[in-house]
Amino acid sequence: MIAFSYPAGPHIRRHGPAGYFGYESYREWLRDEFTYRCVYCLHRERWESRAASFHIEHFIPVSVDPDGECVYENLLYACGTCNTAKSAALNVPDPCEIAFADCLKIETDGTVTALNEHGERLSDVLRLNRDSDVNIRARWIRSLTTLQSSDPELYAEYMAFPDDLTDLRRSVPKTNTKPEGIENCYFAIRERGELPATY
Repeated sequence: MIAFSYPAGPHIRRHGPAGYFGYESYREWLRDEFTYRCVYCLHRERWESRAASFHIEHFIPVSVDPDGECVYENLLYACGTCNTAKSAALNVPDPCEIAFADCLKIETDGTVTALNEHGERLSDVLRLNRDSDVNIRARWIRSLTTLQSSDPELYAEYMAFPDDLTDLRRSVPKTNTKPEGIENCYFAIRERGELPATY
């Protein structure tokens, strides 16, 4: 199920904004950076009534490194459930260094199988196999599998990018180490007619 397939390689950052005074100013960059879904459990904005249920996650907690509070490379995009579970944990693998597909596999019954030591840490710290989370994933998998064959149009709606993509070309950080990423933000890709119907 494509909706619950982890990336085959480490995440390579597409953007490099810097100079904002509050980490919330990076939200739109992070939404685009991490494809509008939780980096840890793959839950999508499209499946929520409000994107505000997604958090900006400090990979190295501010309690450990206050200087990393507004450093883009320290920020991830995560659902509220995963961000709360991770909290100040330091022993979680970095998705920008390790391919999560090598660590975790989401089964058709909604359970998460750890494939190695990193996966065990991710599963344990994030509590990915809580009954409530397993049940929710199983429902999504069953629903999407059914829709894929019985109602492809509705399936595409659930698997599409959000409607409110941000035009990062209008965002002006103090500095940007990867200005080329702006022209490849998903808003610009949609404007060029190159945005896939599903992802």
